[in-house]
Amino acid sequence: MRFLYLPVLIAATLLGQTKNPFAGKPEAIENGRKLFAEVCGACHGPNGEGGRGPSLTTGREVRRATDAQLFQSIRNGIRGTEMPPYPQAPEKIWLLVTFVRSLSAPAVEARLSGDHEAGRRIFETNCASCHSIAGQGGSLGPDLTEAGARLSLALLKEAIVAPNLRLADGYVPVQAVLQDGQTLTGVARNYNNYSLQLLEATGKLHLLDTRQLARVEFPGKSPMPADFAKRFTKVQMQDLIAFLSHQATRKIQ
Repeated sequence: MRFLYLPVLIAATLLGQTKNPFAGKPEAIENGRKLFAEVCGACHGPNGEGGRGPSLTTGREVRRATDAQLFQSIRNGIRGTEMPPYPQAPEKIWLLVTFVRSLSAPAVEARLSGDHEAGRRIFETNCASCHSIAGQGGSLGPDLTEAGARLSLALLKEAIVAPNLRLADGYVPVQAVLQDGQTLTGVARNYNNYSLQLLEATGKLHLLDTRQLARVEFPGKSPMPADFAKRFTKVQMQDLIAFLSHQATRKIQ
């Protein structure tokens, strides 16, 4: 009969914990993802991208909160907002915490499987003409030396498969027509009422006074191909993401 009390004891133990027992475990993240889509997705989006509720992939509040604080927010809800309490088994709440934490955690902490050397070759063939790592590569796109430390796994994946969703500051596509009729195309490294710094794909930087400009257009579309999800196989995508997620000066132990 004493075994009948075991689930109760386990639940009580999990409820009193301040440290997440599932932290960083891939299986727990996946189970948490499925649970999140079921109970939280209607407001926060199935992958935490936001909807009626805020996005959980970029919010500083999530990064700053401890696991224990996230647990309490999920279990008790947040007063003054539309977020209701979720008074379920502690194990379920910790699974949600694990998934939510993974959304904004630096990609370098994800411990992804994948062939890093294969990912490096994919990067060098498809990405290095525009992006650089440790000083090697192009300059038309953002430097990725710290991609694993700077981006969450969700944002890293999004940047590869949906580059038009978020255009990085300093890399907004631009087309400038000069007063003499010359047309320059590249990215705007800086733009204000007085000047435009335009970087061409060749790496040439133009420092232009606005009085030289007849017209400036921002097409809102990244020069980065938007079809990598179709162009790469599932394994190739996994290898590329694994390689990029490890680009960080600070390595995990």
